[in-house]
Amino acid sequence: MAVFYGFSDYVERLENAGLVREYGGEPGTDIKILCADSKKAGDGAMFVCKGNHFKPEYLADAEARGAVCYVSEKKYDTKLPYIIVSDVRAALAELSDMYYGSPWKKLRVTAVTGTKGKTTVIYYTKALIDAYSKKHGGRPCGLISGIETFDGKELTESVNTTPESIDLQRIFSDMAENGLHSAVCEVSSQALKYSRVRCTTFDTAVFTNIGEDHISPVEHPDFEDYFSSKLQIFSHCKRAVINRESAYFPRVLAAASVCESIVTFGNTPDCTVYYHDVRKENGKTCFTLETPDFKGDFSLAIAGFFNASNAAAAVAATLPYGIDEETVREVLSETKVSGRMETYSSPDGRITAIVDYAHNEMSYEQVFSYALKEYPGRRVVSVFGATGNKAENRRYTLGKIAGKYSDLVIITSEHPDYESPYAIAEQIAEGVKDGGKAGCAFIEDRELAIITAVKTAEPDTLLLVLGEGNETTQRIKGVLHTRRSDSRLVLDGFKERYEVKERVKA
Repeated sequence: MAVFYGFSDYVERLENAGLVREYGGEPGTDIKILCADSKKAGDGAMFVCKGNHFKPEYLADAEARGAVCYVSEKKYDTKLPYIIVSDVRAALAELSDMYYGSPWKKLRVTAVTGTKGKTTVIYYTKALIDAYSKKHGGRPCGLISGIETFDGKELTESVNTTPESIDLQRIFSDMAENGLHSAVCEVSSQALKYSRVRCTTFDTAVFTNIGEDHISPVEHPDFEDYFSSKLQIFSHCKRAVINRESAYFPRVLAAASVCESIVTFGNTPDCTVYYHDVRKENGKTCFTLETPDFKGDFSLAIAGFFNASNAAAAVAATLPYGIDEETVREVLSETKVSGRMETYSSPDGRITAIVDYAHNEMSYEQVFSYALKEYPGRRVVSVFGATGNKAENRRYTLGKIAGKYSDLVIITSEHPDYESPYAIAEQIAEGVKDGGKAGCAFIEDRELAIITAVKTAEPDTLLLVLGEGNETTQRIKGVLHTRRSDSRLVLDGFKERYEVKERVKA
């Protein structure tokens, strides 16, 4: 719930944070609305001027709607009272924390960051906490992920992996008001670099792994900037959970030394949570798991040996809850993640499709390695794209990996935003060409691309649909357009293909 303060109170908060350059004027009223979107302004609003695409017209619009002051890194031609700050993103985080009354303090928050595996770890962690809470008569766990957000009442599709600070604190506030006591939050490198989680302290932070990603002029200029941004997570948490298998483990461990405690997980006996003997039994991924509280054999409902590591991370993250062995066993054997390693077969069993959120080098290598081992001898057709206006280095790399392992690559759109889908496709195609054997085609419309791939697949084809999982929107020129999810499209493709065959046969 928002707390109303006066203009001078906010000035004092920002001065204490060392962010104020100058300020002037006095609204003469308490701040009733804090917003960074002019459309959300109203009587008594403090408007924060932020964003790479900010225009003075937005401030004028906010003033017309009732804004009584503004916060910015520069002065604008208006008589509104103002606070000029050195870093508007950091200022927004401070203001948001104050406006919503530090709602994260009312929750037991587990954060997860890393290059791959974040989403799976998030859902395993939530499922474990939910099962614990249910057994103890408590409420479910709140969720903030790149897929969806749950505030205790509503489950909505997410726009960003980690919301802007004002939205993050609002969601935490809603969770607390809705009676939740725990939450899991996916934290991106952008959220850490650009102060979205400033002022927030997590009870536990999980660092899954690190690899090159999100390197572009608008994100991270190089790997060092990306890595150092990720490591900032430890300055926001009390308890660190880190992956012993990471090639960068010594540096991650050193960064985590600022935390009150450190827990490790991995496939070596010296880990706090140790998983080993990963195998396939009765079509399921099985493994042995050892924790300070128990040792036993477990199975997963999600395909892929690599998910044993993600499961171990979630178990390590939830050790403070004291969840018993049988509950852990039940949760891991039943939990599935929407759009993560979802496998579908055609009615005649001749075509298999795997839908996954894989969107970077590390996840592509894992998915292709699993698929080729699990389905040897199949013709491999991959369908994917790359996000516009970010992670430019991914495009060639993903194309090269797909070109190496696929027989045919169908390039399509994947949130092109303000970039040309054709320009993005050209960069991917260059990688496909250098990857090796694969043929290459471009179908801009993602729905058409997936339906076409399914309907034209030869018998004994393995179809990999990567990047968007069960997302139901596509960002084009700043606007989210509704579409069918990749999983839905695969099923619809099978239906169209085999209904057509049946009609012809009849």
